[in-house]
Amino acid sequence: MREPRVRRVLSPVLCMIAAAGCGDGSDGANAGNNRIAPPDGVNVVAIVVDSGPLGSNGAPVGYVNGAFVTVTVCVPGTADCQAIDHVLVDTGSSGLRLLANDGKAGGELSLRLPALEDVGRNAIAECYPFLDGFTWGQVQLADVRIGGETAGGIAIQVIGEAAYPVPDQCLGFGNDEDTLEGTSGLLANGILGVGTFVQDCGPACATAGSGNPGVYFACSSSALGGCVETAVAAGAQVSNPVARFATDDNGVIVELPPVPAGGAPTASGSLVFGIGTRSNNGLGGAVVIPVDDKGTLTTAFPAQGTRYPQSFIDSGSNGIYFLSGAATGIPTCTGTGGIERFYCPPSPIVLSAANQGAGGTPTSPVSFSIANANALFASNNVAFSNLGGENAGIPSLHLAAAFDWGLAFFFGRNVFTAIEGAATPGGTGPYFAY
Repeated sequence: MREPRVRRVLSPVLCMIAAAGCGDGSDGANAGNNRIAPPDGVNVVAIVVDSGPLGSNGAPVGYVNGAFVTVTVCVPGTADCQAIDHVLVDTGSSGLRLLANDGKAGGELSLRLPALEDVGRNAIAECYPFLDGFTWGQVQLADVRIGGETAGGIAIQVIGEAAYPVPDQCLGFGNDEDTLEGTSGLLANGILGVGTFVQDCGPACATAGSGNPGVYFACSSSALGGCVETAVAAGAQVSNPVARFATDDNGVIVELPPVPAGGAPTASGSLVFGIGTRSNNGLGGAVVIPVDDKGTLTTAFPAQGTRYPQSFIDSGSNGIYFLSGAATGIPTCTGTGGIERFYCPPSPIVLSAANQGAGGTPTSPVSFSIANANALFASNNVAFSNLGGENAGIPSLHLAAAFDWGLAFFFGRNVFTAIEGAATPGGTGPYFAY
């Protein structure tokens, strides 16, 4: 049995801590809205759910419920390019982050890209927080190509490059996810953030002073303390590549097929760019769920029960994470190393919830199932629609117990993510729809 990494990846907390800073169908999926557009080399690229770059090479640690695509980056304005496979598709963040291949991080990116600098010629680096840790690295400029779509000269984060040490301020975000392997390893060659926001931080990071969450740093030397917090204009920040496409720039669709109750060794789907811009990306009968300025919605659980307003939809998290075992009455797994945070009911259970958007918009019911995580992991499969665990909140970050609808929610559904301010047939983003 290949041992999977049992950890939550990658639900962002930046928008929540920065206040206005962000600009088989056993789970009840709506099969009528589940179509898989074939990759066409234009606005559709293939998604593979497999055990990741480590597991696919036979390593003892693999990925569970990771949706991966291949991204090509180029030195701006040139044909000097590199294709990076196994980049995690994350609808819960914005921006491209790639692991460096510098003898430390263990990623694939070896292309020499120009650095983003401030007016004093100091290099700009970033400490970007997620629920399970942070990514640190220099901000560099690249042309980003995914399928037939290109975002020219945008800022990306190069994780783990060794030019500048991690500032002390980052350590409050938890584990440094600056390598491919290890106890806090990323287990992916990068993260493709295609969430609801244009930039990864927005106005809060563009303003100096107490309201700045301390994500961007100006680095004048490689000595400890050589990087200090700084403000970066929104237009220069790490940005959602889709928002910078010439066309099909208003959002994405993650399309994944149903998987059996016991899981599958792999799954194939599509990442589609644009909503209502072509014949292959219409909304159809999907219900639009607008989100607030933090990217969150309200989940009621059970469907007519308690409301949890800090909930979100996030393909970068690998399971459906909600509340606590004490609150749900669902047994958690025994063990250590993270498995104890997963749910392990004696037999699969079917539950109901309802998602409601900002402003009390129409409610969309959700039927989902939760299986025994230990049994799922023992199967050697990696694609599961019924993997779940606890999300009891993080008091230190003012995060309450809520629902994190991770990749398990996506199987058998077409899930739309509309970008803030973008016009779509379902209204102006930001919203999710399914």
